[in-house]
Amino acid sequence: MTPSDALDRLRGRLPLLQERARFLREVRAFFRRRGFWEVDAPSLVASAGMEPHLDPFEARGWATGRTALLPTSPEFYLKKLLAAGSGPCFSLAPAFRDEPPGKGHSPEFLLLEWYRPAGTLRGLARDCEALLARLGRRFLPAGVLERGRLRCDFAAGVERLELGEAFRRWVGRDWRALDSEEAWRDTACRHGAAADGSWSENDCFSYLLLTRIEPELARFGRPVLLSGYPPFQGALAREWAAEPGVIARFELYAAGVELANAYQELTDGAEQRRRYDAYQAERARLGKPPHPPDEAFLAAVERLPECAGIALGADRLLALLLGRTVADVRHGE
Repeated sequence: MTPSDALDRLRGRLPLLQERARFLREVRAFFRRRGFWEVDAPSLVASAGMEPHLDPFEARGWATGRTALLPTSPEFYLKKLLAAGSGPCFSLAPAFRDEPPGKGHSPEFLLLEWYRPAGTLRGLARDCEALLARLGRRFLPAGVLERGRLRCDFAAGVERLELGEAFRRWVGRDWRALDSEEAWRDTACRHGAAADGSWSENDCFSYLLLTRIEPELARFGRPVLLSGYPPFQGALAREWAAEPGVIARFELYAAGVELANAYQELTDGAEQRRRYDAYQAERARLGKPPHPPDEAFLAAVERLPECAGIALGADRLLALLLGRTVADVRHGE
């Protein structure tokens, strides 16, 4: 592509970038009117995450000789602010994950995160309903997404579905009944996976969710909130007080597309450190280098107030509203 071709391509993208700017204005206005303040999270960090399957990019400085990481999310920084007494806050920050691009994925993407001190998953669900309704009214005819046979009414609230029930409907067994790696592998194999001894519980869970459950969620005609996850699916979340062994987490879907992941946040520093060690052992098993520990974050968890937080893929939501791919709505050249 010549420099002239590149400029012509950007010129053709201007209407889409204007839609993106309008979308970001709407999101910021939504949170400011609800008493949240916007945080500008750093883009060079010493530690970029905990979860074993998240791989960060490295940034090397020629002048300083230092190596930093690009954040996989702004979560660690925002939780440090919460521990310092920030109150309700949100961030629209670029995040970076070293993974193959696809229709719904980009190695660089915009992540919307918000946190409610003394908040609950129920409160975050209400935030999601109101945000989707607002954006649906602004970007969709009558607030309804209709493309071919696909229909999703953004103004109709959310369908609440417990994950165990979803497994019973479309996998044939509640995930709580899968009490060993062998049980998970056997179930995944019955549904078409080549799950050998190298597959972990997490690998089997991801396969079953992707192939058996997510395709069914578009049938509800409105956004779906899927709640109650296995312990290995909640790196930074606490267990339900009423049901030990079940993680207080939900994921939000619209038109079958995963948009957001919410936690009732873990506030036990010793448990957070134990999970960090377990996840690094899993990375070693996968042949990956460990994530550097963020001692300031682990200390902050001890001081976190009771809170709930959520991460929503802003590019993915905009792409869904506009009928485009994530790559289309990114601003790169």
